[in-house]
Amino acid sequence: MNMIAKIGSVDARESIFSRLDALIARRPPSTDAARIEARQLVSMAIADSCQADSLWGAVDAFHAHFDFMMQTIEINGADDPGLRILRTKCRFYLEEVEALCLSLSY
Repeated sequence: MNMIAKIGSVDARESIFSRLDALIARRPPSTDAARIEARQLVSMAIADSCQADSLWGAVDAFHAHFDFMMQTIEINGADDPGLRILRTKCRFYLEEVEALCLSLSY
């Protein structure tokens, strides 16, 4: 078994989730670009995982909350006090996706 490939895969996945967490925390210059980047990063993160219904449910929940957060920024601006709660929910679903990816990886 090639353990080096597995470690590299885990490092890449951790980097992806770090980038997603940073994307949640920052003020995006473009909400559309942030949405696209989040979708691309999640797709990369789940690529090496079994495609279980529970994983897709968590991914859908993350994207729904992330999209709602981006809509809130578009409508109310990046200083909206409600964003704190939305960021917390996004992080919760992101952590769920990450845990499922780790448990369902090949």
